[in-house]
Amino acid sequence: IEQLLMYQSAGEIPHLFATSQLLLAISPNDALYATTGTPKKFWSLWRETGMQADALEAAVHDHINRPLSPGDQNRLYDWREYAGSIRSHFARLGERLPTEQDRTLYALLRPARLLELAYQYIVFDDGVKKIARYQQYFAIQETLKRVIHRNAQGTRTGGVIWHTTGSGKSLTMVMLAKALALHPNVPNPRVVLVTDRVDLDDQIYGTFKACGKSVAQAQSGKHLVRMVTGQLGKGERATDVITTLINKFEEAARQKVKDEGINTFVLVDESHRSQYGSMHAKMQRVFPNACYIGFTGTPLTKKEKSTAEKFGS
Repeated sequence: IEQLLMYQSAGEIPHLFATSQLLLAISPNDALYATTGTPKKFWSLWRETGMQADALEAAVHDHINRPLSPGDQNRLYDWREYAGSIRSHFARLGERLPTEQDRTLYALLRPARLLELAYQYIVFDDGVKKIARYQQYFAIQETLKRVIHRNAQGTRTGGVIWHTTGSGKSLTMVMLAKALALHPNVPNPRVVLVTDRVDLDDQIYGTFKACGKSVAQAQSGKHLVRMVTGQLGKGERATDVITTLINKFEEAARQKVKDEGINTFVLVDESHRSQYGSMHAKMQRVFPNACYIGFTGTPLTKKEKSTAEKFGS
């Protein structure tokens, strides 16, 4: 890692890394990944989850033990000095078990996954290039599986993303919004990000803006109404991403504003708190057919305030 960081410094070869998407530091028993400019402390492990982990292990085992064709062996060995002894060495190795190096190389660099990461899971946060951690990647993948198809009611089923403090929730929201915008099953999506604290609203708005996304922050209930209805005032511009405090829905509900689109996604931060009760009901009156996705670090289990009951599993 330190060598790769040194190579990116001003006196070395930073231009070589300008188009690099994924950097890996690997040895047989250790493997970490990052992207260009990532400080050492943010290099991460990659882990497959659930059924993907078993599938990956089987696929990697098959790949590393698949015999080379005679033609491949000739191209690999014959140009080398001592080609005969090298060929004999590899012939004696026999079947082996996957290493951490094998798993990470296959998980991140097989063509389909590499292209997906480069296209969909890398963002620039205020000029700093960042790539998804595996928890973010799989959270978004599971969300997409659920929301890209309509349910029996003709809408999209939402749910809850549980996260820990410092897990990059705001960037997960950015990457999810990006994934929705890119998906062919979701034409012209509108993303509404709802919080219950000014500092959280500012943070999420700032993250989207720093990542170069077109985003507008509701300054008042009336401003939210104008953005929902598309009746914008002078100097205001339409945007597919809106951030707002939940109390601003009071005005929209009072005016009986309604957006019945099924391609509206309401991402609710700290979904265990004040989003319950009357404010949540007013938000649902404004977006009756929206897909609601809750983000929380502390999902409540009491029946009257169950996060899962409000948003889905």
